[in-house]
Amino acid sequence: MEFSLKALNKFDVVDGQMTMVTAIALKWQDDLLSWDPQSNKNIQILNFPLSKIWSPNLYLLNCAEEFLIYKGDPDTKEVVFSSSGQARLFFMEVLTTTCTSNIAFYPNDLHHCTIYLSTLSSASKLRMGLAEVDIVDFETNGEWMLGEIKSEVELLESKNIERVVITIALERRMMFHIMNVVSPVVFLGLVNVIVFKLPVDSGERMSFAMTVLLSFAVYMTLIADKMPQTSNTTSVFCMYLMAMLTYSTLITFATTYSINRYHTKNNTKCKYVKKIKEAWATIRKFKPKKTRENPVEELNLPPLDMLQKHSTMSQSLEPSEEDRAETIENIDRTFFAFFVIYFIVATFVLFVLILSR
Repeated sequence: MEFSLKALNKFDVVDGQMTMVTAIALKWQDDLLSWDPQSNKNIQILNFPLSKIWSPNLYLLNCAEEFLIYKGDPDTKEVVFSSSGQARLFFMEVLTTTCTSNIAFYPNDLHHCTIYLSTLSSASKLRMGLAEVDIVDFETNGEWMLGEIKSEVELLESKNIERVVITIALERRMMFHIMNVVSPVVFLGLVNVIVFKLPVDSGERMSFAMTVLLSFAVYMTLIADKMPQTSNTTSVFCMYLMAMLTYSTLITFATTYSINRYHTKNNTKCKYVKKIKEAWATIRKFKPKKTRENPVEELNLPPLDMLQKHSTMSQSLEPSEEDRAETIENIDRTFFAFFVIYFIVATFVLFVLILSR
């Protein structure tokens, strides 16, 4: 067999199908159709209609559409015979085969698609030779690069049938996907953390965080349509997108916490801590100290004055506007540093795994 790959029409990663244009030539020896050229007007070559002679049928075992490869009219197809009985049948066909895809390192993924060809005749009656694979006239594909091609002959012992196995390596051209799929996700993650640099009084923090969160959810839907519906292999990029969705969700919770602390009066202490502080201040008030100038006068205060004094002390425990702003700024600074580190580590791991394929 001579196998020539002319073009790759389509490789559908989601459906696991590969469509290609091929040129196939079958050669065999037929001693019954041999002659002596010298006694036959020096005729070296004759063409016979395919319907008038024996020829092997060739089948595509892992077909996605047609099982029998040559589907043309045998009356219009000719087989070339030489005087020694060497026959050659040539035809071109569009083959659609199944191919198990591996998208673990998308968009820098590499796939090995296998083509199984056989005559389905007993190996004791018809032996198959090693295929000669030719890619000289291969038309360059814009999405896939053609890698190494191997061919071998296998014997299926259970059925006593030989088959030719041709393995084609296809590597994705990843520049388009890096610019149009990966980069927007990375930039969204980078923009998301800027929510902690927006002023709380602007009222745009929560809407900003929710918008980016919904953008990640939309991207997950778009990427899911580009991936095969299988759990055998999981794309590193899908795991990164899930990490970014978690990252955006945590930012939304952190933003809610920061805004709640800002708009809560006693935002530096919970109500239980406030009660404990007030009780401690009351105890300290009634504890005599040497530094007091007139302790007797303090103890003999009227109840109303004592209540006002305690109220004044409690109000003194309330943080001022400056303290509240400083507290929120410290919280935002902490969240910003944490999520920046989260983003850098996740993005670094993504590109290391993709490029180390």
